[in-house]
Amino acid sequence: MQWPWFSVAVAGLAVTATAARLAQAADVPGSTSESTPEIIVTTPRGSAIGGIEPLLELSPAELSSYGTDSLSDLVDALRPLTRSSRSDQMAVVLINGHLAGQTEFENLPREAIERVDVLPETAALQYGFSENQRVLNFVLREHYAAVPVRATESGATEGGGQATAADASLVRLNDEARFTLLASYKDNAWLRDSDRGVSAPDNFYYTLLPGKTDTKIAATVSHSLLGVSASFEASSEVASTRSLQGLATVASSATGAIERPLDVSGDVRTSRVAIQLTGLLHDFVWGTTVYYMRVASESTSDLGFDGIGDALIDRAESAFNIGNLQFSLSGPCASLPAGPVIVNFKAGLQYQGFDTRDAEPAVARTASNLVRTVRRVNFNASVPLANRDRGLLPAMGDISGTFSASLDSISDFGDLFSGSVGLDWHPIKRLHLDAIYTDHRAAPTVQQLRAPPIYTSNVETFDYIMRETVYPTEITGGNDALAAADTRQGSFGVSVGPFAGKTELLAHYEQSRVSNAIGVLPPTTAAVEAAFPDRFVRDPNGTLIEIDNRWVDLGHQQIDDVKWGINVWIPLGDSPPKAMANRIEFSLFDTWYLRDATWIRSGIPELNLLEGAPSDVAGGQPHHKIEFHTLYHRNGVGVLLAVGWRSPTVVSSGDAAAPYPLYFSSLGTADLRVFLDLGRLPWARGASWAQGARASLAVTNLFDRRQTVHDALGVTPTAFEPGFLDPLGRIVALTLRKVF
Repeated sequence: MQWPWFSVAVAGLAVTATAARLAQAADVPGSTSESTPEIIVTTPRGSAIGGIEPLLELSPAELSSYGTDSLSDLVDALRPLTRSSRSDQMAVVLINGHLAGQTEFENLPREAIERVDVLPETAALQYGFSENQRVLNFVLREHYAAVPVRATESGATEGGGQATAADASLVRLNDEARFTLLASYKDNAWLRDSDRGVSAPDNFYYTLLPGKTDTKIAATVSHSLLGVSASFEASSEVASTRSLQGLATVASSATGAIERPLDVSGDVRTSRVAIQLTGLLHDFVWGTTVYYMRVASESTSDLGFDGIGDALIDRAESAFNIGNLQFSLSGPCASLPAGPVIVNFKAGLQYQGFDTRDAEPAVARTASNLVRTVRRVNFNASVPLANRDRGLLPAMGDISGTFSASLDSISDFGDLFSGSVGLDWHPIKRLHLDAIYTDHRAAPTVQQLRAPPIYTSNVETFDYIMRETVYPTEITGGNDALAAADTRQGSFGVSVGPFAGKTELLAHYEQSRVSNAIGVLPPTTAAVEAAFPDRFVRDPNGTLIEIDNRWVDLGHQQIDDVKWGINVWIPLGDSPPKAMANRIEFSLFDTWYLRDATWIRSGIPELNLLEGAPSDVAGGQPHHKIEFHTLYHRNGVGVLLAVGWRSPTVVSSGDAAAPYPLYFSSLGTADLRVFLDLGRLPWARGASWAQGARASLAVTNLFDRRQTVHDALGVTPTAFEPGFLDPLGRIVALTLRKVF
């Protein structure tokens, strides 16, 4: 499937144009762009962070036009507007100028937001983050009370994949006093191989997707006392999964040889509490954060059956406890002719405890424990060098340098130093050039070191060496021989805008070099097996029967890429300048991979993922990945279309004498979402049941496109059948939401 760039844009605009005609029924004379009055901000609360003015301000009408339900949903919808010219990292999220707590971020509904400010990367420094991320500041309403309720039902049009989700929350805002309570439940049915006609033996007893249930309850309380802002949050979540891994023979003298399914199940229980205090000390903002989290997991895997029919079970249990205390201080520490020097200092102490227990059949029960302490110090600074408004080197525009340094003293790894230097240059208004170099060292997590081994039978795998689909036993878990990873990145970026409202052009080039990269084994090729011969077990016929896929050090990685694109806003009608809710908005971005290579071990040829080495089940690394997003909104009717496309790849066995190429097609998919704010439609306006109600219909993989894979003879291996690559295909989801 070929998707030229102009076709992506034309297809998206065609959909929005069609939606425009459909929405005319809602466009009646005298209607406003919001069902509730626009809130006018009369205080500077959150208008600038450390004197840094926002790049963009989004009004309630504009926020409503995305049809999102929560802050976390809104962050995803705003991704095109919050892209940095320095990296593709997610934005730093603030609530009323303070770092957002994880639970409050998930609990607060969209309607509680007064406006959103998008701030430049230099604002991230003041919160101890790298200067390659923009900042989103959510300014909340001073007074708000509501009970949002939501339910979603979805399923694949091909059958199966049913999922149900429901949540309800209670929200109370009164100045700086805030309270939220959220309860949610999700259930996903499993999908068997037989549901997709996968040509594997005993396909009724294999699951392409496991059955899942997830239950969560979370609460937050925030208040301000004597100038100190305090927040408390707590959450508890239980997630369970169950799947089938084929059949095993039970040989019993009483019953004879029979076959029974192999069952795999797991439970993860996560509990978390956190306290955050924030206040002012002269011109400095100080903050203290204390949190504790516990993640307990249990898993059981049937490996077979003994002579009397009892299951041979691998049982693994783990408990991860983490406690953290952190103090931060941000503000201007000096004044230079070009402006103030803004600094952020953070110091923290962290405790990690990881306990594991493992019981394999016919093997004595084993247990391990790892306790880690981390002492961390971090310093960031932004130093102005030229300033047009202050008359210092005015011909140069505005220039500032950035610097960060951090030291992690880890009990089982010693001292790890990280740092970065950067340069910001605004030669003229709305033109921004930047460069940043980062050297970051990180120890493997305690889970990567000590997670118990988990044995899973009959894992579908393609063996590039023998050119066949096999079903070996896979071992996952930790590796206590892992070394610290060292990541060095250089980035050069440019952005133009915003202009014509919120239109912006962005581009950045990035080089990434990682030593001792921590990862799992690449797909099984000759080079990978030569590098890790002890990780593969074959029978006398050469058939792969076991893969040890625990974490490994992958030597050295090199990735070079260019990402560039545009965000465009086109207002519709005579919407007020600050409430461009009625509009067409689209973004088009291309990631062009120039190099992607891995040296997995000394003496082994490099794996060039752009030229023949497989990266994952979808083939090698494509040279291009294109993302297109468009939004049409008019008077409560919204249409969102997201299109993704990746270029084709060819991968081989890694054996020059017998390369056995596999051809992976390009893949273009489209996701469509249509929503109706019922209280704003002509036929429902004034009805009490419609106020605060929204109905949305989402279609994932609208055209039911799947990647195709074939060898030189046109044959598709079982491991790359469409059911394996995309089990669900097209998914339709209906969501009903009401705010009481």
